[in-house]
Amino acid sequence: MKQGYFYIIKDEFFEKFTAMGCRFKYNKNAARPTYCCFEDTKHKGLFWAIPTGTIENKNLNRIQKYLDCDEKDIRSSYYHIGYTNRKALFYISSAFPITDKYILREYTTNGVPLELKRVKMQNDIRKKLLKILTYENQFPNKLEPHITTVKSVLLRELGL
Repeated sequence: MKQGYFYIIKDEFFEKFTAMGCRFKYNKNAARPTYCCFEDTKHKGLFWAIPTGTIENKNLNRIQKYLDCDEKDIRSSYYHIGYTNRKALFYISSAFPITDKYILREYTTNGVPLELKRVKMQNDIRKKLLKILTYENQFPNKLEPHITTVKSVLLRELGL
């Protein structure tokens, strides 16, 4: 995987971890692009992925309430509205660790791998993700994806 690109995750990943009680932004009938934010600084081969989706007007008011929270409030980091090849919603509180083993393929648009090129947006998303990961360290498995559970399984698989 390369930082800043989008990928489609294998069903095997979601099936395996859903059976362990983890919940994901996942639709088996439609491949959801997932943003590869960055490789973990402590564990080579472990990456942090953020599900993305389109912005629907019916959800925008609810999401805006989170975005309007004070920056010190963890809820302000739950989402990020940005632009890829179209306006996109990044579900940062639904982020999860991932390894190459569970990548089906790159997400492409017109045959070209989709890359998030805007450095400021990358930095804003990364900052929010780091807040979410700090929160997860304080309150393991409190968020839907059960990040701590997924991470420990993947680290075992990597032999770390």
